[in-house]
Amino acid sequence: MSGKVLKPTLSGTRNKTRKRDEKEKWEPQVFRDAIIGGLEDVGNDHDLLCKYLCETAVVKFDVKRYGEVFLDVLFVGGIVAPGGAIEGGVQTEICLAKQERENVKSFTNILIQFIRRYKWLQKTLGEEIRKIMMVMRVCLSEMERELLGSATAYLLIEGLIPPTLLSALTQDHLVKDDVSASFATSLFRTWLEERDMASLTSTLKKASLDPSLQDIYPANKRSLDQIESYFQEKGMNELVTHVKAQRANANRKNFISRIKRFINDEDYNINDMNDFIKDATEKEKVTTPYALQVLFSAIANSGDWASQETVGDEFYQELKQYIPLFAAIVKSPKMQLEFINKIQEFCYDNINFLGTFNKTIFILYNGNVIEEDAIIGWYYNHHSQKGKREFLTRMEKMVHWLENAEEEESDEEDDE
Repeated sequence: MSGKVLKPTLSGTRNKTRKRDEKEKWEPQVFRDAIIGGLEDVGNDHDLLCKYLCETAVVKFDVKRYGEVFLDVLFVGGIVAPGGAIEGGVQTEICLAKQERENVKSFTNILIQFIRRYKWLQKTLGEEIRKIMMVMRVCLSEMERELLGSATAYLLIEGLIPPTLLSALTQDHLVKDDVSASFATSLFRTWLEERDMASLTSTLKKASLDPSLQDIYPANKRSLDQIESYFQEKGMNELVTHVKAQRANANRKNFISRIKRFINDEDYNINDMNDFIKDATEKEKVTTPYALQVLFSAIANSGDWASQETVGDEFYQELKQYIPLFAAIVKSPKMQLEFINKIQEFCYDNINFLGTFNKTIFILYNGNVIEEDAIIGWYYNHHSQKGKREFLTRMEKMVHWLENAEEEESDEEDDE
């Protein structure tokens, strides 16, 4: 019996590549052209633009995948290439950078409404603005940078982008030629039209920007006097007031630091200290009452007694060394009253010094720094409200003694 021998055959199944496993082409230019075409078909009517982007474009095109390109087009009109140039020179006029100043808020509201509906684009929005800020010296004119600054203010106010992106303004290439300054000025102006200075200061703090704003100005324009003049020229009075406050704060810090160095220097020269205080008060860097407060506080905190429950005689010995300096500063009855109140408030805030008040005042009286009229006036009418009952009780005997001394002197004069 013979049989036919079957030839071996190949068997198996052909695996068909799944469509979802096929790698999609990355075609940002195609996406850009499609979005620009849609924008230009709609025109610059912001209501129609909002409807087109939120209802048509987001469905028709893969906005989620090309989110950065999408925002590039909406902000500057085309794809921002590395370095800041507009890729291929392809750019539409239907974008934020080409809006009239008065239309920036309306155009930014399109972005706000889109992000509110499609949260997945919010993170990309913050990254996009920081990216454009880093290259705005190249891709935007001064006017366009101001428009971006204004739009950034609206987005910050809405909480759609993080304040930390503003730290980019301190980059040297942006600080140069006032690029950061023009952007920031527009941002500040818009913010203050919508909110107040306190909220702006809070945002700057979150961005880790120096409250004095000096970091965003070129080195040759960075003094607080120059920044104040800049905002005065721009008519931004709230920022003028803010800069003045920052300068006053800087002056106070410098004054405190210098006084502490004087006090802690064993070879200090009282005449040098007097000249320094006189210069600071005459130039209105600090007020005279503030200078007295700082000086007294520095003396009180300069020794080991400051950390003891009961302040010993060493403090009084130290205080007496500065009597000539206090006498040179306290030159009027009004200043004497203010000085007494500064000492009262210090003793109230530092409870271990509470028991030193009456003896301190006596030492100053005995050194001709404070006169009896000032002490009596303080006692009856001009004392601080801080712990007044405690301090008035402590000063009762001294005031009584001063009043009797005045009466005795008056009687002696009558007898003569």
